[in-house]
Amino acid sequence: MELPDLNDGILYTASLKNDDAETWRHLIRIQYPVLCRYAEKMLKNPAAAEDLTTEVFVKLWQKRAEFNDLLQIKSYLYTCIRNGCLNLIRGKQREESRNQAFADIHLQTDQHSDLELIHIELLAAIRKELDAFSPRMREIFILAYFKRMPNEEIALKLNLSNQTVRNQKALGLSLLRKKLKPKYPLRHISILLLA
Repeated sequence: MELPDLNDGILYTASLKNDDAETWRHLIRIQYPVLCRYAEKMLKNPAAAEDLTTEVFVKLWQKRAEFNDLLQIKSYLYTCIRNGCLNLIRGKQREESRNQAFADIHLQTDQHSDLELIHIELLAAIRKELDAFSPRMREIFILAYFKRMPNEEIALKLNLSNQTVRNQKALGLSLLRKKLKPKYPLRHISILLLA
């Protein structure tokens, strides 16, 4: 059977509506590569472009009865390819955005967990070093830095002068920093004790 003339779009479309296999093969042979290139330029992904173009031809087959001329078919094909590409691009952007948000949350959680772990280890190291302090210095240190009592209250509670409390706190802090500095940054010690 001879193919209908492409210039006679109505006859060509009628042949497609009548499921003429040769006309369908001809349409696909002519339009498929062009549509693939069009999709590939938008998607930058040859495999995705081919998949989309195949899907569009399947949709055309399912709607073949709705078209009356070749210009409508070509317009439908290009519109479907363009819209399909835009949907894929938007879907990829949404996925990348979700992945980035998940990565950010995961990174923040990891950083928070790491910092928390450092603080727990540091607190244990501080408690261990406090055992080497004199009983009076240890008591002042615990009241000041762990119970957050002001110097005046500590002085009143322990029947000491404010200056003695300040001196004991400063000496205790200095001893701790010397002992812990090789393993822990001073800022971590300060953050934990002075926050």
